[in-house]
Amino acid sequence: MLIPSSIIHSSTIFIPSSAVATKRKVREQEPVNIENKKRAKMEDRLSDLPESLQLHILTSLDAKDAVQTSLLSRTWVSMHTRIPVLEFNSYSFKKLLVFDKFLCDVLRHRDHSAKLERLTFNRSGSCSAKILNSVFDYAFSLGVEQLSVNLQQSRNKTWPVFPVASFESLKSLTLESQSHMICPYLGPISRSFKSLTTMHLQHALIKDPDPFSGFPMLESLTLEDCHLCMESEKTLRIHALRLTDLTILSLWNISCCEVTTPRLKFFDYKGHNFHLLPTHEGLPVLEKVGIDFNGLCYRRQEKLMFDDLMAMFYSMKNVKSLTLCSSIVQLLSFFPDELVRRSSPFRELKELKMDFRNLLWQNLFERICVRSKETFQVPLDVKVTCSTTLRMPNFTFTYPIDLNSITSM
Repeated sequence: MLIPSSIIHSSTIFIPSSAVATKRKVREQEPVNIENKKRAKMEDRLSDLPESLQLHILTSLDAKDAVQTSLLSRTWVSMHTRIPVLEFNSYSFKKLLVFDKFLCDVLRHRDHSAKLERLTFNRSGSCSAKILNSVFDYAFSLGVEQLSVNLQQSRNKTWPVFPVASFESLKSLTLESQSHMICPYLGPISRSFKSLTTMHLQHALIKDPDPFSGFPMLESLTLEDCHLCMESEKTLRIHALRLTDLTILSLWNISCCEVTTPRLKFFDYKGHNFHLLPTHEGLPVLEKVGIDFNGLCYRRQEKLMFDDLMAMFYSMKNVKSLTLCSSIVQLLSFFPDELVRRSSPFRELKELKMDFRNLLWQNLFERICVRSKETFQVPLDVKVTCSTTLRMPNFTFTYPIDLNSITSM
């Protein structure tokens, strides 16, 4: 039936109020639905990632952030329980008690069938033996490959002891503390570390004069502010036939450090004195050495310190690249006649580096060397470079035999 146009133009279409309300409600919910769709789409993107890639992403986070990712996606709710890397850091917590509870919860709910490659534990304050034992026990029970622990202090002053069979998978061990702690992993028990290649000890109390000979695969060793705790023994023996990299940052209660490391290539030393370094075969493959001094030397001790330094030089006669910090150059400059009189201890030296970046702390060096224009002895074919943050005057380096000079700006 045809409807007259007059009726169409003059009539008003009635829409029920309920329909208007429904339409308004749909329009109001539209942004929410769009946001939900975007969130679902994003969730699908996270879920669609390969599990290996998801785990790789989580390994770059510490444990607290890794746990919080469980809110991102349904598939990530339990993903943090399978990551191969755990990093606990108390500095991301306001209270240590909350941190300790978080640590215990994570270890308790983690998937014990998942492989654990690396565990890092950093804690401020005084750490109880219970918390420390739980970390070591969990790491060794799962065959951890890399273990790094950094404490401010421990209440029982010793690192935990476990059955020797627990250490077989460990490849890297870092034990750092701001207070001295007994290290029970040295000496005869070290033979149980069949895979250990890297060790870093800070403020360790060493109770064995030959603590490292039992590590069959040890290649890199760092000793930082370690203390030899033996009344009648002042010689520390570093016997490691596979060792290629050695770093010593202050040793205490030690007069001599006997080195038997025929494969040693890199040696960095920084200490308050220069220990005697008797070596076997003179470190035949030694390539790079860096020497620095961070102690306090009175004027009456300068000659003894100089003689000890020269003795250390002669034990490194095969080194090819030598780096001397400003404090070492300062000490050498006190005895220019001795340098001229003595023959060069370095037979294979090809490069000498002078590091003056800490020169602002060496006012005595400026007074002696810059104003008095002292000389330092190096061979003719040695390349000399200087590293400094200051504008330096010319320095002249001479070799005691030919007395030819090399000028470095």
